[in-house]
Amino acid sequence: MEPSAFLLVALATITSCMIGANNASNATATLTGSKVIPHEGGSVIFALGLVSGAVFEGEKLSRAIEGGALEGSLGTWSVGVILGVTICMIIVATAMGFPLPVAQALYGAAMGSGIFLGIPLNAHSVTSVLISWGTTPLMAAGASTVISRLERRLPARSVMTITMTYGTLTIGTCFYTAYVFGANTIGLIAGMLRGEFGWPFSVAVTAASAGLGGAIFGRGVSATMGEGISSMGPRTASAAQMGGALTVHLFTQLGMPVSITHAIVGGVTGSALSKGITAINFATWIRIALLWIVTPLVTLAMAWLIHASALG
Repeated sequence: MEPSAFLLVALATITSCMIGANNASNATATLTGSKVIPHEGGSVIFALGLVSGAVFEGEKLSRAIEGGALEGSLGTWSVGVILGVTICMIIVATAMGFPLPVAQALYGAAMGSGIFLGIPLNAHSVTSVLISWGTTPLMAAGASTVISRLERRLPARSVMTITMTYGTLTIGTCFYTAYVFGANTIGLIAGMLRGEFGWPFSVAVTAASAGLGGAIFGRGVSATMGEGISSMGPRTASAAQMGGALTVHLFTQLGMPVSITHAIVGGVTGSALSKGITAINFATWIRIALLWIVTPLVTLAMAWLIHASALG
């Protein structure tokens, strides 16, 4: 393996591992918030779901950037810049204790690189992705609100029965959320390596690294997502998780790189709203929303400046 290729694999491994720590671990947020099972057990469920999603459906996102938003190829060095910029953003977000919208970070950095290199943009593809970013949290909030209200209409026989039923549902939706994350975001990252290394190797490296990162380092952001926005019980948690996961899975079928963070925050918000607006911690919500807006703009500028400094 050539030195440049080896460095690219190293960057992809580090990026994926940090994504697992900061973002993919959001699949375990509702387990943390509802106290269904310890973080360690949720990490195992997350890792299994993520790898399954990346293997079975990750290829649907493999051409979302090259051949999608960009009508051309970036090259090994440019992909390395994109991954490096994403790593920097993850470090900042993790230090703040907030989940980074990784799809936005990668996408913004790719746009900055492509613009500097003069690669034509596919206006239709870019517009569709931007629209999907705006609608993801709204769709997830709506879906989780409906699910939560439907669940409340189910007959309750005993407290223990309710707890066991919704605890099981939360565990299942944790796996499903990790699955769609693997299919969407991990598929997006693996797709950037595909031209250099082929799909099997690319998806194996990224999925394994993200799974490991989430299992080892994901506790802090999981707590922010599960407890910082709204206090959740098993019933609220399962609705939030399912609403977010269904939304991401829908966009995965359309080949749209959307943020699992958007979906889960939207799901948690919608599920909490079913109990009333006072259940929302708006201070935490606003800080996360600001991070969403800033992320793609910052990574676009950073990637453009790095290219300009090195190649200009």
